[in-house]
Amino acid sequence: MKKINVCKIPVKIFFIALTLVYTSVPYASQAVEYGGFGGKPAYPREDNSRTESIFIHTLAPGAVQKDGVLVVNNSTTPKTVIIYGADSTPSTGGAFACKQFSEEKKDVGTWIQLAKSEITLQPGTNQIVPFTISVPENVGVGEHNGCILIQEKKAKVEGQAGASISIRTGLRVAIKVPGEIVRKLEVVGFTVDSDKGNFLLKPAVKNTGNVSIDANIIVETKNIFGSVIFSHDGQYPILRGETSDWNFELKKPFWGGLYHSSFVVEYDESVEADVGVKTDKTLVRVEGDPTWFFSFPTFSALVIEILILLALVSGVFFLKLSKKRKKWIKKTWVWYEISAGDDIQTLSKHFDVSWKLLAKVNKLQPPYALKQGNKIKVPAGK
Repeated sequence: MKKINVCKIPVKIFFIALTLVYTSVPYASQAVEYGGFGGKPAYPREDNSRTESIFIHTLAPGAVQKDGVLVVNNSTTPKTVIIYGADSTPSTGGAFACKQFSEEKKDVGTWIQLAKSEITLQPGTNQIVPFTISVPENVGVGEHNGCILIQEKKAKVEGQAGASISIRTGLRVAIKVPGEIVRKLEVVGFTVDSDKGNFLLKPAVKNTGNVSIDANIIVETKNIFGSVIFSHDGQYPILRGETSDWNFELKKPFWGGLYHSSFVVEYDESVEADVGVKTDKTLVRVEGDPTWFFSFPTFSALVIEILILLALVSGVFFLKLSKKRKKWIKKTWVWYEISAGDDIQTLSKHFDVSWKLLAKVNKLQPPYALKQGNKIKVPAGK
């Protein structure tokens, strides 16, 4: 959707808020509405559930197709709405949007002729507005997109300054002109950006074909041990000739460390596929370049990691100290024969060694009594 600077538009011109129907999940049969009014295709096909929310037709150059839009008012007040066709336009990230009422029509918007441009509906009522789609003779092969929009008509308020706000809902009109259909996607980028401590995984895919494609976007992040910490698998539409990108938020990993993100796009390359139509052909898989990134641990994790590190360092230090002491004892201590009056305390002072170490080396048990004539090991040179 294009941005409008309200300060630059005349006072009597509407500022349009657009609600569009174009997602990759199956569509419900109810009308798409916003502010209590909306619409849906009046004659959906049983073989394609997407036609419950999108007008989908395959039409040759010069063909004329009759159809209808069911306009509903589910609010508690009467609604007067205007109905009109418009060209499509890519929004931020390559998604589908509709041009404004005042913008010039050059494509599908000019193909749509509605039987009525304005109707008034009482609360809880609906009405079918017929229309025709007339495809030009010189139209190019591939998919062409436009919109049918339903916009509430706002009454003029005396003395009102500024812009009036009018809400509209939009229904996509997808027309495929037969010929040499090309279904082709290319990965154009995959980045990982930091966002307020979290991370944004941003794959980008370009549709180089001439029809829109519903693609499976698979993003996965693993730690250095190969364990998956984030996974996303969803289906998204990529419009003809457009580059679509997405932002998948990865919350800051608790432990921090080095991580590896990968990205795959899967799609049906068969020319028999269409909007809402899948084939049984094997999906094409295109992989993006993997991305490595580092995350600092959270404060709590950092405290725990420091304590663990200190414990490990202390353990290593005392292990080495123990090995060194055992080596010293083995090489330098000698046998000593206990004399009358010797006890563990006097021997500890005499040989300048801890009585606990003396007891430990000689495996003495409390009360550490020593018998004259027995032999124990003591430091040499004393």
